[in-house]
Amino acid sequence: FLKQLGLHPNWQFVDVYGMDPELLSMVPRPVCAVLLLFPITEKYEVFRTEEEEKIKSQGQDVTSSVYFMKQTISNACGTIGLIHAIANNKDKMHFESGSTLKKFLEESVSMSPEERARYLENYD
Repeated sequence: FLKQLGLHPNWQFVDVYGMDPELLSMVPRPVCAVLLLFPITEKYEVFRTEEEEKIKSQGQDVTSSVYFMKQTISNACGTIGLIHAIANNKDKMHFESGSTLKKFLEESVSMSPEERARYLENYD
């Protein structure tokens, strides 16, 4: 999938089977990002709602050096996580000529998180 988006084949995603040192030793190095998949529970939903309310009332500062976009496309958390992982490690990544992902990141770099989400929704 990453190759189709134009990321050089030296980079890949691998499964991490656990946080024990023995299991972590199986993960190829270097590691630029970790995407965590977890089940959505009632407890998590309560926490998420509380955090959203806190952000709405108090605001949230996100440094401009962090590439962040809102998720507005249903069931796209993996894709958004992948974009975040790559965009925040662009200095380490190598893209193939004509990379769709590189083009998207370059075109959206100065956008707000909400604008990036809308841009992705309509991106060809």
